[in-house]
Amino acid sequence: MNPFDLDFILRRFEHLAQRLELMHLDAFLRYVQDWKRRLALDFLSGIARGLGFSIGFTVLGALLLYILRNMAMSNLPVIGQFLAELVRIVEVNLGTT
Repeated sequence: MNPFDLDFILRRFEHLAQRLELMHLDAFLRYVQDWKRRLALDFLSGIARGLGFSIGFTVLGALLLYILRNMAMSNLPVIGQFLAELVRIVEVNLGTT
């Protein structure tokens, strides 16, 4: 095949056009050009990420505190005293006692 052959070039352009249609490039370009919609969607996705991060961090922190409290209650010699003091400090700072 001669790369300067007109049929070859037309087939390549047709293949490229089909690939661009499969990528939905037109929808993406409309999304990029509509700054109000993009701003709203980015704002909402940021809120969702922040909320998910906060909930996840709270659950993991509570789980860690629960595990540390149980380890402190099991009366391990050195670790138990350290963890008991750590749990006491956390509880005082959180105001749960």
